Amino acid sequence: MAPVLLALLCVLLPHAPADAELIGHGGPVHAVAVSDDGETALTAGFDYSVIHWDLAAENARTLMYGHDAAVSDVAFIRQTGRAVSGGNDGAVYLWRIGETEPLRVLHRHDGNVSAVAVSPDGKLIASAGFDGMVRISPVAGDAAPMVLKGHAGPVNEVLFTRAGEQLLSAGYDGTIRLWTTATQAGELFAEIGLPVNRLSISPDGKTLVVAGTDEAVRLFDTESRAERRFMLGHEAPVLSIAITPDGKRFATGGARGQIVFWSLADGRPLKTLRGHKGPVWSVIFTPGGSQLLSAGRDGRVIRWDLETGSQIGARHSEDDTPYVPPGDALAARGAKLFGTCAVCHTLTPDGGHRAGPTLYGVFDRRVGTVAGYPYSKALRESDIIWNEDTIGALFEKGPQHVVPGTKMPLQRLRSSEDRRALLHFLRQALAFAERQAEQNKGE
Repeated sequence: MAPVLLALLCVLLPHAPADAELIGHGGPVHAVAVSDDGETALTAGFDYSVIHWDLAAENARTLMYGHDAAVSDVAFIRQTGRAVSGGNDGAVYLWRIGETEPLRVLHRHDGNVSAVAVSPDGKLIASAGFDGMVRISPVAGDAAPMVLKGHAGPVNEVLFTRAGEQLLSAGYDGTIRLWTTATQAGELFAEIGLPVNRLSISPDGKTLVVAGTDEAVRLFDTESRAERRFMLGHEAPVLSIAITPDGKRFATGGARGQIVFWSLADGRPLKTLRGHKGPVWSVIFTPGGSQLLSAGRDGRVIRWDLETGSQIGARHSEDDTPYVPPGDALAARGAKLFGTCAVCHTLTPDGGHRAGPTLYGVFDRRVGTVAGYPYSKALRESDIIWNEDTIGALFEKGPQHVVPGTKMPLQRLRSSEDRRALLHFLRQALAFAERQAEQNKGE
């Protein structure tokens, strides 16, 4: 599973501000996870990729490829430098953070993987699948996965209890089931009647938060299994949940783009945030609880300041602004398109590689030849030369038509004017970078 990293691998969303979001996926983002130290994040994209982010710099550190379909969920394995992901190809992969390829496949489902979960001790990985099964594999060794059967239909969620000796699952059949991981024993925890989308458990292990397609949020007492609160606030199916580290509040994301904050003690709605267009598929708090990250179908990963309720992000210096010739409207339009590409690519000889290689000298260069960059086999063996025609075809027709055999996700600019503007900008900006490099040599 070689990394699929191609020059000009970027997301072209000109309306999205680059200084308040993590922009790097070529389409919807289904899940986001935050590291224990709060310094980095992982995102799972419908573009087949997992991206490892530097949150402070808002730069992509590594693009991670292995899945042959959309990635549905991702999680850090605490204090190990590893992670796990599940995808619509049915695979559950183990990763080493910082590497572009997975270490190995832990197990597979016969259909989409809906969710993955890591046991508190980091030794077990559980996954929920559209095949109606829950599978559990050890991180170490190659033992066959434990298969848990009980749901009548696709399973949407898996969640280890705080002690890690039990596992909760929820599915389309409207049930929540409780499993003992050592014995495969399962029992009905609760029956909602309509599909259950997500579960989250409080830090003290006493409260289970349930999100469903019936637009409701429910609080259950984990000991008595009684429903303690029934809340409505989204006017749409509820798709994601996160609880603050102190256990006082929680957030839910809905199908209409809103994020609602609630009191965990009494279920009161506290605040509503709006920033996404379309479903919010994932929400998660930073370890300190002062920020929330959210992701959804609109391809945006937003960071929120919980005190002010506003979006936050790094402010880039003027040195980061790409060169646009004065009065050149076409280049200015292309620069806006390239603004999101800059998360993964630089334009200067000393800019180095981000998640993708530097684009300095890309014109008339053979594909897959920038020194020190880990290209896929398909790119290393390609004899294609990057020029206006091949770069334009990449965004017009898609990567499979340009580089057969690549697993690069589909990323297209359907507008011929947008493609022309991007190419014109690249020509101007790279020519300027070359002049600057020559000038610096002379000095």
